Amino acid sequence: MLRTLSAGTLGFVQQHFSDIHFEKGKWDRTAQLPCFTYTATENGATVEVLRIGTNNLVPFRASKGFKVTVCYNTAAFDEGFETGLPLPKVAAEKPAP
Repeated sequence: MLRTLSAGTLGFVQQHFSDIHFEKGKWDRTAQLPCFTYTATENGATVEVLRIGTNNLVPFRASKGFKVTVCYNTAAFDEGFETGLPLPKVAAEKPAP
């Protein structure tokens, strides 16, 4: 079940996060330090956000051209991202000895 994020009159939604993951190969990044802007290069590009104070990654799906601006631990999403149900946080796999 996907829900569309509601946005205010500014046209974007802000998320405070402790971790953020952009789907490999589906985003371009430009820097205007100290911030970075990520632009979806194809429809359905996803970004997963671990919100501060939670243990669940929340997946956001973008259309081509949508932008996410990240400054420190705050991400500003263009209006129109879709979000799915939270996913449990997956611990990184340790290599076999």
